Amino acid sequence: MREAREETGYDVELGPVVWVGESMGPGEPPEWHYVLIDFLAKVIGGVLEPGDDAAEARWVDFDEARRLDLTYTMLPLLDVLEDMADE
Repeated sequence: MREAREETGYDVELGPVVWVGESMGPGEPPEWHYVLIDFLAKVIGGVLEPGDDAAEARWVDFDEARRLDLTYTMLPLLDVLEDMADE
């Protein structure tokens, strides 16, 4: 909930986990290792605005999202979310 607020300006209510992945840096041992846990969430307040590490924040559909310059971990998450939307 804190991360959603910092990154988007929204207050959210968390739902279930929808995707878990990891990202590891170069080197042996890796320079960094992130475990990523993404939750379904419902917006309950706030105003959409970019966090201090983003130029903009906006809603996009799946096709437009796939055309953006995304981190490689976003692609499998988009697959899961799109499958959920089709159900």
